[in-house]
Amino acid sequence: MTLLIQAAAVSYAHGGNRVLDGAQLDLRVGERVAIVGANGTGKSTLLRLLARDLTPSAGAVTTARGTTVGMLTQHASLDPALTARDAVAVAAGDADLLEAQARELEERMGLAATDEELTAILDAHAQVLERIERGGDQTNTAFAILRGLGIPESRWDTTVGSLSGGEKQVLALAALLASDPDVLLLDEPDNHLDFAAKAWLEEHLRARRGATAVISHDRWFIDRIATRIVELQDGKSIGYPGNYADYLTTKHERLTREAQLRELQEREFKKLKASSEQLTQWARQNPKFASRAENMRRKLEEERQRLEATPTPVLNQRQIDLRFDTERGSTLVLELDGLEVAYDGRTVLQPFDLTVRHGERVGIVGANGSGKTTLVRAALGTQTPTAGTVRRGPSVVVGYYAQEQETLNPNSTAMEVIRKVKPMTEQSAIGFLNGLLFTRDDMLNPIRNLSGGEKSRLQIAILIAQGANFLVLDEPTNNLDMGSIEQLESALTTLLDAGDGTLLTISHDRMFLESVCTRIIEVADGEVRDYPGSYGHFDRHRGTGTLLTRRTLLEPEPMSKKSGKRKQ
Repeated sequence: MTLLIQAAAVSYAHGGNRVLDGAQLDLRVGERVAIVGANGTGKSTLLRLLARDLTPSAGAVTTARGTTVGMLTQHASLDPALTARDAVAVAAGDADLLEAQARELEERMGLAATDEELTAILDAHAQVLERIERGGDQTNTAFAILRGLGIPESRWDTTVGSLSGGEKQVLALAALLASDPDVLLLDEPDNHLDFAAKAWLEEHLRARRGATAVISHDRWFIDRIATRIVELQDGKSIGYPGNYADYLTTKHERLTREAQLRELQEREFKKLKASSEQLTQWARQNPKFASRAENMRRKLEEERQRLEATPTPVLNQRQIDLRFDTERGSTLVLELDGLEVAYDGRTVLQPFDLTVRHGERVGIVGANGSGKTTLVRAALGTQTPTAGTVRRGPSVVVGYYAQEQETLNPNSTAMEVIRKVKPMTEQSAIGFLNGLLFTRDDMLNPIRNLSGGEKSRLQIAILIAQGANFLVLDEPTNNLDMGSIEQLESALTTLLDAGDGTLLTISHDRMFLESVCTRIIEVADGEVRDYPGSYGHFDRHRGTGTLLTRRTLLEPEPMSKKSGKRKQ
């Protein structure tokens, strides 16, 4: 396969911290490479080096002659004056729009107030001219991309500046796909996409002719599109053929072999050390052993240096310690009777009944804005329904994980929050939070200064400390790296397998839903449907689940033939 772009032994430091140290990545025609690793390991940095947005401190990035490279960052940057329709049309090569844009930029050159502003305009003008020169108008394809990514036609004539942050990010992805570069660099492209849009994107990427490198925390997405995995750890890169499932298997086999080899090497070192000590002892008694003892000491020192220079294989990286300790609650956990929610003249949830019993693992799915979080808030009593009642079992202890983390007091510290939720000594709190990978500085830092991942782990810590037996989780995997997500899945599965709790969760993480949930509730167009089974079952039978409507509307009590009154 033709090599399009290569990062060879690249290193990069930021703020005195070496992020990458000799990492490598090459992309060939037809390849789809997923870059994985814990948060902070340099995944986005590596993409930015490939895009030449950053310059490596060592190593080199080379691109084949004539190769076009396009990158999606986590912060969209589109012309706010363009409509969504025109933004993708320009990216797709609409000649008239490109000519008009070039003329507008030429007019702005004479009005630039600073050198920096002029430079930005000149760069934009050069990009437009390059797009005109390339030709190949793909406007119809661009509009198909807009539809595929779930942007409704009613929003196509809205200006970019009027779109929400999520809509801008999806539009930026659509524009990049419409431009169809030879090398596609995607940093979290599946953020803000619903299940249907993710499935469309998977198929689109699989059909692409060029090369793609993608960063994503969605393991299901990676499983569907990747032909190769590159893992970043300690500044280094390790490649694995195949998709995410293949990577997990191959990595475990590699680490097992390396651990066995290391154990053998350490045994040999101990034998060598014992021989060296014996020869040294003999040399003290008989000088003829002196040279042999000295040679053995040199050999021992060389072996020691070689072992110290080789990292010890770690079969299980340190991850968050998630062990829920709770007591069983009521058999009836949650009962929604005729629940209806409407606001601003729009019915968000039509009247429906839903019962959740002890031990169930319920996943709530649906498009963005379909009413998933509204359903959960109504069930928790934090949002008043338009009609209907909500009842929870008498011994149910609710633990709520908020997607936007609004339940956290930004001025408190993690230490203060945990000791308030569950009385414990400072030393016990330190040990508890340390198990969730908080350093002492993190524990004493105001919550407003913590990262998104740290806030997520703190919310999980609160759930554990509360002893909740009804876990209500709104997008719990957001901001967690893959290792932490897998630990969360394992902890939840252990808790629920033991019969100690009940789960109600909203998630866009399909692998999480598949691993943890055994019942799926779909919210779409105000209707609520019930699917008994895993996410995979729901995915195969989408749209055919049992429609949950008000039981009293579906099943009126039979009337007595004699009296004409309803039976009591």
